[in-house]
Amino acid sequence: MKIRFLIGALVLGCAFQASAGVVVVSAQSRATAMNAEAVKRAFLGRDDTIGGAVAVVVYQKGGATRAEFEREVLGKSGAELASYWSRLVFTGKAKAPKELDGDAAVKAKVASNPGAIGYISDGAVDSSVKVVYKF
Repeated sequence: MKIRFLIGALVLGCAFQASAGVVVVSAQSRATAMNAEAVKRAFLGRDDTIGGAVAVVVYQKGGATRAEFEREVLGKSGAELASYWSRLVFTGKAKAPKELDGDAAVKAKVASNPGAIGYISDGAVDSSVKVVYKF
């Protein structure tokens, strides 16, 4: 019984690892690997450029990858993040980030703009984007 439990936990752990997310930029971007603080700064609108190009921040509208990103990288809930961006936009300190549906839309937007940064599930990565951070 204990062995079955351990095997089940191991399989579940591997499945959880497989659904990890990644932060991506265009394959043409000059951006390189980023640490957690640099990613957080970019996604909170505190950096004006990504890889030397004007920053375009792209969020997913919802889903498991967004929830994991908010929790693991930003340390903010969806409501806290919405409030944060509302204050920045209202005071004119930033433009609201783009919100797109799903990995494919985020990947297409990021791939087409050297200053764009977004996050997708690691299984959606292809040659059009490059991974700069894993979460």
